[in-house]
Amino acid sequence: MNVWRYQICDNVEIDAAVERVYALASDPNLVPKYAAEIDRIEVVKKMSDHRILVKSYLKIAGLTRGFLYQYHYRSPTHYSGVQQDGWLLRGYFNLSFRTCATGTTVSHTEGILSPVPLVAWLVGFFYFQLMTRGGIGQELSRLKGMVERPERNGDGSVDNWV
Repeated sequence: MNVWRYQICDNVEIDAAVERVYALASDPNLVPKYAAEIDRIEVVKKMSDHRILVKSYLKIAGLTRGFLYQYHYRSPTHYSGVQQDGWLLRGYFNLSFRTCATGTTVSHTEGILSPVPLVAWLVGFFYFQLMTRGGIGQELSRLKGMVERPERNGDGSVDNWV
């Protein structure tokens, strides 16, 4: 069976160790802090040390809708997910982490798959280019800020996340 896709990619260098960047970027409780389209992530089932089933609640056109995803973890170099429900459209993402001269390079890919010609391209273009202006570039900028400049709590202490 042929599968068509619409895919976007970007990367960023973050001034922190790869283990720290990976830990923050892959924590289901912290992902909504840098990925604006995600309202929350609920762990449904731990399938193994490297795979979990989650319900990811995405904000789409003012509505929040839950989608079942299978997440894959390979600490500290890889974090990805593929939507499990939906035959017409399936979302996916991939983040890879590698050490570089300034700390960590994060490469991020997101996309939509469909077995129907043009559907993934049309929906992907509309979603990624029109609805989520700034897209994964802004998402990576928020991740960079979260890692490099931890938030201050009400008492003035710094939240280092991990």
